[in-house]
Amino acid sequence: MIRVLWLSIFIMGITAGLPTTKAARDLWSSAEPTPNLEMVVLEVPGCIYCNVFRRQLLPTYKSSKQAKRIPIRFVNLNDPALAEIGLTQPVDIVPTFVILEDNHEIGRIPGYMSRHDFFRAIDYILSGRPGS
Repeated sequence: MIRVLWLSIFIMGITAGLPTTKAARDLWSSAEPTPNLEMVVLEVPGCIYCNVFRRQLLPTYKSSKQAKRIPIRFVNLNDPALAEIGLTQPVDIVPTFVILEDNHEIGRIPGYMSRHDFFRAIDYILSGRPGS
C-alpha cells in the first residue's frame, strides 16, 4: 500500500510541471474574453510585413479562438503612448506582437511568420499562464 501511494505521489510530481494536452486545455480554457489580456501589434507606417499581416493573417485572427480571449490593437512604434505599455525590452523588428496581461508583457512574437507558426506561438505563450 505504501509503495503504491509513493508511486502515485512520484508520478503526480513528475507530471505536475508538464504542459497539458491541447484537448485538456480546451476543456479548461474559457472562450470568454479575458479582460486583462491584450495583444498589441507594434508597427510603423510603410512596413511591408505589417501590411501583409493585416491583409493575410488579421482576418483569420479575428475569427480565431485566440481572438476571443485576447483582443488586438495596433500601436505605431513612434507613438509616445508606447511608453505606457509594459514592455520588457526594446522592439527591434516590426511587426512585433506583444501579449500583455494587466499591462505587463508575458510574451512577444517578433516579426511576421506563417499562420501556423503565429498561432502556435500564441498558444505557447499562453500555455505558461496559470489557468490556461
